[in-house]
Amino acid sequence: MDDILLEGKGLSFSYEKKPVLKNICFSVKRGEKIAVMGPNGAGKSTFFLNLNGVLQAGQGEIFWDGKKVGKKERRRLQRNVGFVFQDADSQLIASNVRAEVSFGPINLGLSKEEVIERVEEAIEYLSLSDLQDRPPHYLSGGEKKRVSIADILAMRPEIFLFDEPMAALDPINAEKVEQILYWLHKEGKTILVATHDVDFAYRFADRVLVFSNGCLIADGPPQEIFRQGEIMERAHLKKPTVMAIWEALRKAKLVEEQGEYPRTGEQAAEKILALHDIKK
Repeated sequence: MDDILLEGKGLSFSYEKKPVLKNICFSVKRGEKIAVMGPNGAGKSTFFLNLNGVLQAGQGEIFWDGKKVGKKERRRLQRNVGFVFQDADSQLIASNVRAEVSFGPINLGLSKEEVIERVEEAIEYLSLSDLQDRPPHYLSGGEKKRVSIADILAMRPEIFLFDEPMAALDPINAEKVEQILYWLHKEGKTILVATHDVDFAYRFADRVLVFSNGCLIADGPPQEIFRQGEIMERAHLKKPTVMAIWEALRKAKLVEEQGEYPRTGEQAAEKILALHDIKK
């Protein structure tokens, strides 16, 4: 966790002379789970597009594995930093799922054997075997999301960028996507997720990056970030439910006043039951 995979120094980017990113400095360590938060228009998606080389900052520098990435090295980012779009339909282009998942590896110039191996692996990993001959645009929202993740998985990047991966999904499919994020992290991947869901960010992330008006205004552990009222207000965020409940219980002296906050409802229940010596 000590080695820095991706680093940015003084990144700034504008659309038609309108500043969207302003002097962004950050680093991403291998194996981290990072939530990227902020209101609509704060610059989160543009930040991601700069990280994977689709866009190039007008000012500032990006470093991959300690080496500066210039115009000629942008393909290094595109190979190592995969971006899963919020709207799966904007990412899906092929006539069937198998062809869709093959697209990225083929563009990397891999051998036919390597492409087949990667596609089979991604299809199995995302449980898409029964769907591989179907047109992706006729699938359900949850199925499309899994296909869009398989697209990127087949390219085997070191870092995955997810832009609002649970947006427009029902609770069951959102839970499935969240489980996939945990699986990817367990496999050693580094995960950045742009999200408005503070409850998800609180239970999932090791770090939270907070954007507002194109600026990175906070970077730290979830418990630290979500305690800062000024930051929360500027980023249009609210306190995670479990955290708010736990603080209310502390104020009422119903739970211990020291120690780590629980990150999930299950952890909170376990702490309360243990405190009162109640067995499940």
